[in-house]
Order: sequence, then structure tokens, then C-alpha cells
Amino acid sequence: MEGGGESVPDSSGPMPEPAALRRFFHDLATPLSGASLHLERASRLIARGENAEEALTLARQQLERAFDLFESARAEFLR
Repeated sequence: MEGGGESVPDSSGPMPEPAALRRFFHDLATPLSGASLHLERASRLIARGENAEEALTLARQQLERAFDLFESARAEFLR
């Protein structure tokens, strides 16, 4: 395999149900929106010369949540 990446799963298997995909995308959008808001807040704090540590920590937590949801869905959809 070139590039040392993970193998791509066979796409000929059954596709997830549309309702399951809609639910996944909705669930994933929530922490991503939260991360975006916290990053915007951090940017404004930094522009004012204030400490943005809390906002950045919250953004990181939301991104971790999104990654956890993504991994769970990948395991579910690709089984």
C-alpha cells in the first residue's frame, strides 16, 4: 500500500440506512458547531490580548467528542 495509510474498505457492501446517516450527521454537527464557536471566542480573546486557554480547552473537548462519534459510526457502518 502506498503512503502507509490504512486500507480503504470495500465499498460494495451494504450502505447504512439513510435515517442512520442523518442521525450521525446531526450528532456530529453538534460538537463541530461547538468547537467552531469556542475557536471564534478564542480568536476574539487573543485579539484583545486576553487569555484564551479556557476557550481552546473547550474547543479541544468538542473536537474529541466529534472524533469519538466519528469512530463509533465508522465501526457501526463498516461492520
